[in-house]
Amino acid sequence: MVDLSADDCQHSIMDRVHAVPAFRDNYIWLLRGSADHGSEQATAIVDPGDATPVLQALERLDLVPVAILITHHHSDHIGGVAELCKRFRIPVYGPAHESIPDITHPVREGDRVTIPGLPAFDVLDVPGHTAGHIAYAGQQSLFCG
Repeated sequence: MVDLSADDCQHSIMDRVHAVPAFRDNYIWLLRGSADHGSEQATAIVDPGDATPVLQALERLDLVPVAILITHHHSDHIGGVAELCKRFRIPVYGPAHESIPDITHPVREGDRVTIPGLPAFDVLDVPGHTAGHIAYAGQQSLFCG
């Protein structure tokens, strides 16, 4: 069980989360690192359904992508992964129980994702929206797609 009230560092990650609007009704999340974890530019990209707004936001905010986190296989959550992987040599974490191209680190319930420059996230299986859907929990936050 994940304790969402536990705080592994001095500051909540929510002051380092950037919502990038995508499509008509969706968001791509950029999780910016902190000095507590080594780098304020290190950034994880959550569910990049479209690479263009991500690339624009990374440039505008002067952020460096270090990982991609995928919650499920729908195209509005993975559509930009291939292009981002062509531009950046970064790991792609995603659900072990779904067939998603470009995943380099399949994860499931009980796994912990540790990305240099960012706080760790625990993986939760949350089947329902899709059979292999996962969420990332940590720093009093939940990224569930």
